Amino acid sequence: MDKELGRLLGTRFNCECGRQHELPVREFVYEAGAIEALGPLIERCTGGVRRVAVVADTRTQAVGGAAVGDMLADAGYDVESILIADVHDKSPKCDDETFQTLRRAIGSRKPHLVVAVGSGVVNDLSKWVSFDLGLPYMVVATAASMNGYSAANVAPTVEGVKTLIEARPPLAVLARPTLIAAAPAEMTAAGFGDTIAKFFSRADWVTNTLLLDEYYCPFCACLIERFEHLFLTRPADIAEGKAEAIDGLFEALFWAGVAMTLVGTSAPASGGEHLLSHTLDMVADTRGWGHDLHGRQVGLGTLLAAALYDRLLSIERPTVAEPPAQIDRPWWANERIADAVAAQYQAKQPVYRLAAERIRDGRFWESLRGCIGPIVIAPGRIRQWLTDVGGAARAADVGRTPDEFRQAILHAHEMRKRFSIIDFAWLVGILPGAVDEIVEQWFV
Repeated sequence: MDKELGRLLGTRFNCECGRQHELPVREFVYEAGAIEALGPLIERCTGGVRRVAVVADTRTQAVGGAAVGDMLADAGYDVESILIADVHDKSPKCDDETFQTLRRAIGSRKPHLVVAVGSGVVNDLSKWVSFDLGLPYMVVATAASMNGYSAANVAPTVEGVKTLIEARPPLAVLARPTLIAAAPAEMTAAGFGDTIAKFFSRADWVTNTLLLDEYYCPFCACLIERFEHLFLTRPADIAEGKAEAIDGLFEALFWAGVAMTLVGTSAPASGGEHLLSHTLDMVADTRGWGHDLHGRQVGLGTLLAAALYDRLLSIERPTVAEPPAQIDRPWWANERIADAVAAQYQAKQPVYRLAAERIRDGRFWESLRGCIGPIVIAPGRIRQWLTDVGGAARAADVGRTPDEFRQAILHAHEMRKRFSIIDFAWLVGILPGAVDEIVEQWFV
């Protein structure tokens, strides 16, 4: 672990952005003895609770959940092992139905602490339920697959709508490097996709600061840069299972989650590139689609953001276009989902008006281009990174046809009120006109 950053764990500190940040995560243990360290760590962080619910799914129970439960039982803890069931022979979902089932299971056991053993879905559900029940939680990570381990927020599907819920981060994140390295390759590639999204979430954040006067924290925006040389210099090192690259990726994912916790929003690590993944997820059930791992889809969203920023920055004198006044309700294929999307889109209309006013100022435009240009990465380089790491690099890699992917791009701006590069592309006339060319060039 980076020692300088490690000193921030469990502290409040004054930041260069002018705010005081608080980091509730007290411990980050990434070492061979991480599981064995859990008992003493519980003692330090909780003052000696004895009844612990260990939550896993069938896969993570086999690779770590059983070992965690046995170790805690041997150390004298009262352990309740809780398995999150698969859904139709597929991995569990982080949705409201699964939340209620897990809440009943944990609530009936009356534990003092929840320990999640898993990655995205297991961690998010455990975080959500423990927050709802007023319980502390810790997580034993099993894959470098996403940046949510240390984040306060949860991104579940509620009544079919992808939602962002504020919860509480874990007291501690623990991981055994050999277990992280042994995770399925597609999960590690998903973590890579989630990490490189940072270039464009940061660009969106800077854009919103300039266009919309949004708060911005330079420290949090750049928090993971010190790890990038470990896995971005040669992304193929991740595909080849080289320890230094995977360790660097996992640390970057941890601190990306910390950045979101510190600022209280997903802005440091999630922008327009994530909306494409959320859109694909939301329409998957209504159309009978499967969907891929979140981070693999985010990797493609990052490629989309790169292609849009590339076109945006080439504009010398922008003209402001009028985005559609209403959402395309039939496309969402579900009235409840369409209602929720429409509410978000209507809330964004004042944002469009303010952004359009500032875009018309030529001096402002040049300032924006000068700030954004050094942040973003060219789409060709993003595509090469995704290919080298073994990630999804084309629409077909996540099971979508070019037209399905095209439609997801054209509707992704509707689902969140927060302004992103996808909205920007509509506002200056890049979308919808360039969508066919973008899909053909980058996603086929």
